[in-house]
Amino acid sequence: MRGLRPTIIYSNTLYSIPEDRLSSSVVLVRNISAANSIYVAAITEASNGVAINPLRALIVGHDKILTYSTLVRNKIKIPQSIIALENSRLEDYVDDISYPIIDKPPIGSWGRLVSLVKTPTAFKEVIKHRSILANPQLRVHIIQKPANLGSDIRCLVVGDSIAACMMRKGQLGEWRSNAALGGSVIPYKPSLEVEEAALKSATLVGAEIAGVDILHDDGDYYVNEVNVVPEFKALMKATSIDISEVIASYILNKLKR
Repeated sequence: MRGLRPTIIYSNTLYSIPEDRLSSSVVLVRNISAANSIYVAAITEASNGVAINPLRALIVGHDKILTYSTLVRNKIKIPQSIIALENSRLEDYVDDISYPIIDKPPIGSWGRLVSLVKTPTAFKEVIKHRSILANPQLRVHIIQKPANLGSDIRCLVVGDSIAACMMRKGQLGEWRSNAALGGSVIPYKPSLEVEEAALKSATLVGAEIAGVDILHDDGDYYVNEVNVVPEFKALMKATSIDISEVIASYILNKLKR
């Protein structure tokens, strides 16, 4: 592809620090596991290699609270959010919340552990379930007001440009729009506001390649997530753009510099 001869290095191999195989190389980090992607980037950078995305972007992008904090600090609009840490007495407040709400942990993908909660009783069950999970990050709650349920925009940023955008719509009876959950996808021409939000969000997180998810509601746009190991199969289906070719061209130009 474009004269590149990529070598696949699997996560189940053994690594040294530094790792000779990664020295002076560009590593496109594609690990499904968030933790593994962070470690691969760390080892790559310790080995005088270049990780795409870099370590900082993976640390921030894989944590929604870190992402939101970075964006808000730089005047990017996000969904109205309340954070409840593990030691919060969240059950003391469930009757005072205006429902429905979205509840989700700061880590995870594909809509896992994301709940549409309609009553205080249902929220208490969600809290109870998540309180017994082993990972402490999964016991942290991000509580948000819903915005245009079942529909969002995904823009893929590569370098300093938008490679492609699509609109995702959840399948009948599903309020989440994730393509992995069966949502439909159509090409989307972004407005200048959406394009600027996507590009700036990727830059702020430190990502060279990012899938930026944007919610739209009553004419306003909110950045909901910056995916730093983005999948693009659905985006290629929606737009007929060869995303792998776009990424390969970007890496090739980076190698030439």
